[in-house]
Amino acid sequence: MSGLPTRATMLTFQPMIDSETTRLIARYHRIDLTEQDHLPVSAALRTLLRGGNGHIPLLYGDGFTLTSPYPIAQHFDATLPPDRRLIPEAGPLAAEVAADWQTYNGDMGTDVAHFAYFHLLPDRALMQPIFGAPVPWVERALLPLTYPFLRALITFGLKLSAEQAATAEAGIRATFDATDRRIADGRAFLAGDRLTLSDIAMCAAFAPLLVPRGYGALMPPVEVTPPPLRALMQELRTRPTAAFVQRLYESAFSPIES
Repeated sequence: MSGLPTRATMLTFQPMIDSETTRLIARYHRIDLTEQDHLPVSAALRTLLRGGNGHIPLLYGDGFTLTSPYPIAQHFDATLPPDRRLIPEAGPLAAEVAADWQTYNGDMGTDVAHFAYFHLLPDRALMQPIFGAPVPWVERALLPLTYPFLRALITFGLKLSAEQAATAEAGIRATFDATDRRIADGRAFLAGDRLTLSDIAMCAAFAPLLVPRGYGALMPPVEVTPPPLRALMQELRTRPTAAFVQRLYESAFSPIES
């Protein structure tokens, strides 16, 4: 890749794991990203106006409109030689990255959203400023009225319940255990000998619980989160995987060389 970075705008709801995944993909592919954050209904409607399908995040720029991180990675990977692509084309590494995408962006991403939102959404005083901080002033001004609807929308959409939160916590711990074992050999990257979508999916899924330096979303300070969430976050931040994620944020997500 050469020349100036690609310029693009991302329409999204800021806390989403897919939003952070897209931010990390953008860093790797030298995309000069402008983020337009909105509350979910507003973000979805705006994607329709931009030629999307109502799903977020949506990335658009000169000649492209792309929805969701995997197609975004595929689109920009096509501009690179095979040995520099986030998604390997074939072979054992391709299979490993595909499995990791399901594990981290799929299963782990869902578990994190279920556990975190179940504990955070009831605390309106904590979450209303977090949701409101990055959005346009009109949406922020209306949040005192719309927060109950937003909470109900997320609760219904994710089918949040105490039972589901307990299952999600168990899934989070199991995924952390497996990742700790996997990186115990001292590897630099999760799959293969270079950065792939495996690393990006893992970091983006774990980031809401680890809050690494360089994380692109807003989270409440760990010390004021609800006790069940705070206890899990504090525990996980002592794990080997937490240091692995922080190292990737600090060293591996800078733009690739021209």
